[in-house]
Amino acid sequence: MFRLVLVLSCCLPCVVLAQDVVIGAGFDPDGGGGMVLEYHKGGEFSGEAKNWPWAAAIRADADSDLWVGAGVHRQFNLSSRLFIEASFMPGYYNPEDTDLGGNIHFRTLAGLGLRLGGDSALSVSVDHLSNGGLTSSNPGSELVSVRYIYTY
Repeated sequence: MFRLVLVLSCCLPCVVLAQDVVIGAGFDPDGGGGMVLEYHKGGEFSGEAKNWPWAAAIRADADSDLWVGAGVHRQFNLSSRLFIEASFMPGYYNPEDTDLGGNIHFRTLAGLGLRLGGDSALSVSVDHLSNGGLTSSNPGSELVSVRYIYTY
């Protein structure tokens, strides 16, 4: 119950301000499933920090491990319907079952997406959690997911 309240209190204010809301479900290649909830605030990379597109994300897995972070996200158009996406977000990792070596973890993501028309898109992504060598133990964790993106 505490986690649900934490997720809602962190995400609901962000959803009101978001340009993209993303929800995804996937699997860890080492076993287990996971869910992702994100929002992306738009902008163009212009060199000025205030114009950089930024994002926040929550990732939870079947083992009740939880990661929450914020950073930059960007979509690059390949055509009018196809795009690739990438993000980098430092964040806090709370292990329940899987020790990844510490609580500070960085998430990188790469994905391929298809705009469905209107305000919707689907993407397939791979993300990786790593503590970047901050501790001697750094096994990392991946999540392959299908994501629904709603833009407004």
